[in-house]
Amino acid sequence: MPSRPYFHKIILPRTLQDRKLYLPSGFAEKHLNGVSGFIKLQFTDGKQWPVRCLYRGGRAKLSQGWYEFTLENNIGEGDVCVFELMKSRDVVLKITVFRVTDTAGNYLNHHRSAPAPSRH
Repeated sequence: MPSRPYFHKIILPRTLQDRKLYLPSGFAEKHLNGVSGFIKLQFTDGKQWPVRCLYRGGRAKLSQGWYEFTLENNIGEGDVCVFELMKSRDVVLKITVFRVTDTAGNYLNHHRSAPAPSRH
């Protein structure tokens, strides 16, 4: 696990549809209190993207730029993203993505669409 402050998020369909990502409140309160503006998301290859972060009422969300980041890095539903705080003054969050595998995705899709077993 990272030695710096971090959190993880499972990418849900709503996260992509709404083009927003809400961050865990505990992490936001401790590390993003007062942040309102653009921060940087850094992918594992070192490339950075500006993303709007708004902290309000103990919650933080990523909005403008988040969706573009997901598109450019092929982040999809079911992927797990680990966000590691690299810099706290000019906020930089490094993101490591653990991708959902086709096997796991096929398994989940099969079991979602399979009829419920009948009880006799």
